[in-house]
Amino acid sequence: MKENNEWERNDLAVDRDMEVDCGIGQEIMVYIETWFDVDKKFGLNIADEDGTWLNMYGKYDPFEDSLRIECEISRDDGSEYFDYTPTEAESALIKDMIAEKIREQWDQTPQEFCKEAFQQDAEEVYIYQNRMRCSKEQLLAQRKRMKEYMDEHGYVLGGSSVAQPMNWDNKEYRNMIRYCQSCGITKIMADSYQDLAPTLDEARSILRELENNGFTVEFSDSRYAYLWDNGENGLSEKEPEDSMAMGGLS
Repeated sequence: MKENNEWERNDLAVDRDMEVDCGIGQEIMVYIETWFDVDKKFGLNIADEDGTWLNMYGKYDPFEDSLRIECEISRDDGSEYFDYTPTEAESALIKDMIAEKIREQWDQTPQEFCKEAFQQDAEEVYIYQNRMRCSKEQLLAQRKRMKEYMDEHGYVLGGSSVAQPMNWDNKEYRNMIRYCQSCGITKIMADSYQDLAPTLDEARSILRELENNGFTVEFSDSRYAYLWDNGENGLSEKEPEDSMAMGGLS
């Protein structure tokens, strides 16, 4: 270490085994080997404790260019944890070492590594968007809600349709089912129940048929939340937060 206790390159080693946070797909988690005096660096007193060592982990977001360091003091009878805020120079060093390891092992940038790992782990979903009586602005708002919902739940796009309600466009509805079955997609997403049908009873019928074909359906518009619970109550409804009538969108 330097005189000011900052890490130097020979104080650390980045393990080749890395993981990408499956929730957001943009944070790389790495184990960092500690080749420095941890007592001196962190103000500890564990060097003389038998069966005690320090594990250090880096969590690097290459999209936000941020780095967090988490430490674990591991003992035979349990562990305790603390975070360390690296200096600007230490942060730059570890980011460079992570990037070098990824380039060496996978010939990728950290951003490419995240995207590929996230795509492999993410669940595919089929998007069905009802364009009937929708202005361009409303369609864009629907797409924005669905994109945000997919990002939040870690879904990736497996296919899509822009058509009339499902029970009005039988050809597109059947094409969607055949396509999803051929691709192994079991989750269908719409913006609201009105993408399925104009009325609640009709939506209930569509949901039953989709369920019988092995699908689950999710909605991205929280103002129209319909839950399919497989019980006697079947489809239940939640009043829109803005107290709008259940018959239409604004």
